[in-house]
Amino acid sequence: MRWSALFVALAATVLIGTTGASAQSTPPAANFPIAVDVPAGTYQLDPRHASVLFRIQHGGLAWFTARFDTKSATLTLDPADPSHSQLTASVDATSVNTGVLNAQGERTFDQSIGRALGGGPITFTSTAIERTGEHTARITGDLTLNGQTHPATLDATFEGSGRDILRGGNMVLGFSAQGTIDRTQWGVNDWRAFTGSEVQIVIEAELVRG
Repeated sequence: MRWSALFVALAATVLIGTTGASAQSTPPAANFPIAVDVPAGTYQLDPRHASVLFRIQHGGLAWFTARFDTKSATLTLDPADPSHSQLTASVDATSVNTGVLNAQGERTFDQSIGRALGGGPITFTSTAIERTGEHTARITGDLTLNGQTHPATLDATFEGSGRDILRGGNMVLGFSAQGTIDRTQWGVNDWRAFTGSEVQIVIEAELVRG
C-alpha cells in the first residue's frame, strides 16, 4: 500500500512556502485508509538519492534554477496515523550550486546567494501533516531562513517504498514535493530589481529506515 507525507524543505527543505499549498479540500476519510502499510521508525534522508531545487524568475522572463548540495532530513513515522508523524529537515545555505562561474572559474555568484540567504542552515520543523488523498499530504511547519522563522507549507506525494539490498536491506521511502514562498517574508531582498519575489521549490527524496 502507498502513502503520502514528507520531510525537504529538507527544507527544504528548505524554502517551503505558504503560497504553494493546493486549494483542493481534503477528501472524506472513507476515501483512503488511515493506517499505512510501512514500518514505524525513524527514517533518514539519503543525500545521494535526493535533490532540493529552487526556481526564481529572472527579469520577468525565464525561470532560473539552482540546487542545494548539502541537505539532511529525519522522518519519525507513525504508520497507525501518519498525521502524528514528525519531520525535520535542513539545507546549508552556503551549498547553493547554480553552475555559474566567473571568468576565473570561481563560484562567486553562489557565494553571494549563500550570504543573501543568511549564510547558515535553513531548517524546517513540521507542526502538522494533513492527508489530502491516498498518496498525498500537506505538511505545515516552521521554516527558519535568514535568521527569521515563519509558517510554511509543502504539498507532498508518496512515490513508493521497498527494501533495498544495496542499503543494508532497509526499508526506503520515496517522496516528491513542491511549494512556493515569497522570499521577502524572510527578509531576502537582494536582486529585487532583476528577479521576482516568488521562489518555487522542487524536492525529490528517498529516506532510509535506520
